[in-house]
Amino acid sequence: MKKLLFIPLLFGLSFCTQKAKETIGSTANTEAENQHSESTSDSLVVKANNQYMEIAPAIGGRIVSLKMDGQNFLTGKAINADNWGSTFWTSPQQAWGWPPSEEIDKKPYKVTFNGDTPVLTSEKDSKLGFVIKKEISGNAEDTSFTITYSITNESDSAQKVAPWEISRVHPGGLTFYPSGAGAKKGDLASLTQDVNGITWFNYESEKIPGGVPKLLADGAEGWLAQVNDGRILIKKFPNVAQEKIAPGEGEIEMYTNPDKSYVEIEQQGAYETLNPGATVTWEVHWFLRTLPKSVKVEVGSKSLLSYARSVVEGK
Repeated sequence: MKKLLFIPLLFGLSFCTQKAKETIGSTANTEAENQHSESTSDSLVVKANNQYMEIAPAIGGRIVSLKMDGQNFLTGKAINADNWGSTFWTSPQQAWGWPPSEEIDKKPYKVTFNGDTPVLTSEKDSKLGFVIKKEISGNAEDTSFTITYSITNESDSAQKVAPWEISRVHPGGLTFYPSGAGAKKGDLASLTQDVNGITWFNYESEKIPGGVPKLLADGAEGWLAQVNDGRILIKKFPNVAQEKIAPGEGEIEMYTNPDKSYVEIEQQGAYETLNPGATVTWEVHWFLRTLPKSVKVEVGSKSLLSYARSVVEGK
């Protein structure tokens, strides 16, 4: 697959480093303004046709925005100073507690290049001894982004671990994924609906419980989708058998912040043993689209499901 790489965005090319400025809350910026991040540090911008994924190496290598037509599908730091954009953790959470290791989630990542593709590398995790790499590229043929995550065990002992991507999006949307095996867990489980092998979560603010409202579930087919404001983000990843899910976790997870300001859509990879010095990789593909007007956005929508599957299958 041909990959769109990095050259200054202002000249219509795909990747740049630049000094960022605040543009939080605006959905009608000019293209020149859209090159800037919602952080205050240098950023990387990867382009896939008319879409831009912006990454902040200085803030945990975090994906700070995913923009199409000037609108950011992800939430910015004005919504929550700690939990915004899209990040990566190791699973299970019970291995590190809370908060996440700063080396993985907040501290600067070193930037190198694999050819023209940026590779971001974390410092050694002070809690578990892992080092994280993120290699990110834009793909011209299907207007998508590929993120290849790597976990290297730099501790002195073997450890079991799974990869975990956490993306914060705006409330009020419709999230859905192919249903897997076993019972769903968490306070959000009762708010989901299963229709013809698909699990649907329609965000209704008045029904969001307090505490830590989560959903933990097994998926199928290896994809998860979220619709909001006429756009759909689909994340495609290797499907994980139920027995390979990390303890106390789910292949598919959701979290709705009790202040009703953002939603986390999350997926995890296989839980496996990593010997000292060994590395495991995990590839995730992001597809952002404007939904055709003919697609009905509602729980159980056949046209919406058909559209999502056509994107995943490259049709």
